[in-house]
Amino acid sequence: MSAINEKVKDKDIISYMYRTKYPNTILAFSEIVLDALRVFVMADEVELERLAVAKTKNLWALVKRDIVNDLNNSIVPLFDIIDEQKRLVKWIGVQCDKNKYLYVIRPELYGIIDKMTNREYEALACVICKLLGAQNVLLTPPGNEDGIDFIASIKFSNSAHHLFGTKGPLRIIGQCKKYSSKDNVGHMKEFIQTIDTVHNQSFRAGQVLPSWFKTSAGPIIGWHIAHSGHQSGASDRAKNFGILTSDTKEIVDLICKSRIPGNQKGTYKDKVIYILNECKNFIKLPEQ
Repeated sequence: MSAINEKVKDKDIISYMYRTKYPNTILAFSEIVLDALRVFVMADEVELERLAVAKTKNLWALVKRDIVNDLNNSIVPLFDIIDEQKRLVKWIGVQCDKNKYLYVIRPELYGIIDKMTNREYEALACVICKLLGAQNVLLTPPGNEDGIDFIASIKFSNSAHHLFGTKGPLRIIGQCKKYSSKDNVGHMKEFIQTIDTVHNQSFRAGQVLPSWFKTSAGPIIGWHIAHSGHQSGASDRAKNFGILTSDTKEIVDLICKSRIPGNQKGTYKDKVIYILNECKNFIKLPEQ
């Protein structure tokens, strides 16, 4: 294997695929790999084709694994596999072509989020809470606010009253990490401690938590959002302590599936404009 091959990471090629818009036709996966390598590798076509042959098998296995994981997590996969033996795919893994328009926006959303600052990524989490139906959302002031980046309250559906009664909405304490690599278990331990101090009201939470949060009686849930996902140790610890975890792939999928409030027939361009404007609005809002 040549040195040039070793420098091209499979995860970077997969990431590039998620951020690329493909035609709505049956595609050869080998050609998709070759096109990606043209972006990452400065080499002649003969070397690129050789490199594509060397990498396609492993990349195919990674994409199939991602498809299974995405389906298990109710995420629309990157591709539909049309012919596994011939490695033929179709962009956007939905069963019905009429639903594909919802996900054409994905590459653009990835591009926008990739360029976001840490502060803008925190604001995006607030926008997501609004899309989920949050009644109250707060982006905490910039700085070290005891590990709390955003706070929200989401009312339970009427069908959940038998389990949660009428004691109040779900109260969310959130933290965001916009790193280029998966977040580690150390940060998750710190966030779990933050949730514990909120439960026990044993720190200056009174200066961070808004009145609508403190006067509600609903359950408190931690939500940890990491741009590149979480290391296995961090994910396992989050599960053990009932912490919700998300990455940018899940956030993008949620945006694609959501409707713009007050604009049920908005185009995907309207959705991009809405997301960007709402992020700016949250950053501009005064402390509540």
